[in-house]
Amino acid sequence: MRRRTISLISVLAFGLFALAAEAQTMQAPKPGPEVKKMSVFVGHFTDNGEAKPGAMGPNSPATKLSSTNDCSWTAGGFALLCRETSRMGAMKTNTTALMYYDPSDKTYHYTEVDSAGDVGESTGSVDGDTWTWTGKGSMGGHVMYTKFTMKNVSNNGFEWTMAGGDSQSSMQEGMKGKSTRVRTAMEPAVSK
Repeated sequence: MRRRTISLISVLAFGLFALAAEAQTMQAPKPGPEVKKMSVFVGHFTDNGEAKPGAMGPNSPATKLSSTNDCSWTAGGFALLCRETSRMGAMKTNTTALMYYDPSDKTYHYTEVDSAGDVGESTGSVDGDTWTWTGKGSMGGHVMYTKFTMKNVSNNGFEWTMAGGDSQSSMQEGMKGKSTRVRTAMEPAVSK
């Protein structure tokens, strides 16, 4: 009995030692190429655009909009944290968003909440230099479906359009504009 106990303790000790040695040599995972594609959104951007007449409700006039957007790497370089301040007419809104790539569904995700209490979730895909985001959210207590298309026109800029509607089949283009990167952000800290 005693010999069996000593053997069991020896086996357990060896197993724990081997596990500890393996843990010390393990490398933290690194972001893959899909994640690295999001680097086009990293930095400080200024946006200028216009909402078409009727885009913000029946009989609403065309309205200029502007914003600043800061996106930086977070979660060891696996996601982007973005903060935006936007103005449309007299309305000012602050938005915080998280963007990431989910390898299980091979899709980009974007989740946001703003200072008006509106929330939204979108899924995205990239084809060459064009990103397409489709989503659903609440605006002023109403459900809205959206499609946001961004085309890289330079290393530091996008042209974009946004369509929206009460259903996916009723979406109409209501806004368009340009985003320009003013400066880049710091590279992500590598997980240890």
